Amino acid sequence: MRVKFSQVVEQFFTPRAFFPFLIGSISMAVIGNEVTRMLEKLVGETGRDALKITVGAVFVLAFCVWLLYRWLSRVEPQPVDFKQRKPEFKRGLILLVSKPETCRKAIEYHLPILERCWLVCSLQSLEVAEALRNEFRVRLQLPNPVIINDVNNPLEFADRVNEIYTHLPEGWRDDDVIADYTGMTAHGSVGMALACLAPARPLQYTPGRYDAGLQAVAPLDPIEITLWRDGQAVAGS
Repeated sequence: MRVKFSQVVEQFFTPRAFFPFLIGSISMAVIGNEVTRMLEKLVGETGRDALKITVGAVFVLAFCVWLLYRWLSRVEPQPVDFKQRKPEFKRGLILLVSKPETCRKAIEYHLPILERCWLVCSLQSLEVAEALRNEFRVRLQLPNPVIINDVNNPLEFADRVNEIYTHLPEGWRDDDVIADYTGMTAHGSVGMALACLAPARPLQYTPGRYDAGLQAVAPLDPIEITLWRDGQAVAGS
């Protein structure tokens, strides 16, 4: 493993390695003395002059610490919190089609204002998607199902979902639509989540109620997932 230059420098200023630390401490003391002498020649050697030097040094140190803090705040990743909440009703819904009961629950939850639902499916679940279209076509606009060719390719899912957002009805915004990643394969869920990392693309899942044998017996109301950083939403609505 290649040693970084900063790691070598660190050895001269931490007590973990005695001799490098001793050399570094002596060197810094010498440099400090010489800098002090230079400042005394420039400013003066009286008590008031020494106070000026001390105040100036404290100011320079505080400024450097502030600059380092600002730089680290940009370079180091900030912790992300995941929060769950009840979704707001949306005009549009994107579904990964698998169990009809789960899809039906997600659609019915948003029915108070839902206008359009996109069904993402495979050839195996196309029949379920068509049945959902027939069931809700009187109340909603359901475009032709979006068929995924490789259900083990998360990037194909992400591309199809991105295409849906790119061609939303005129006047619609991304946050008018919520995507439900429940169903199909784990790769599908990952692909949909990747497509919805933008802050204006809400994401939800529809959980299930389980019996004593951990078998899903009924779907529950959807739950929205929101990513928060520094108190602000970075993904989700």
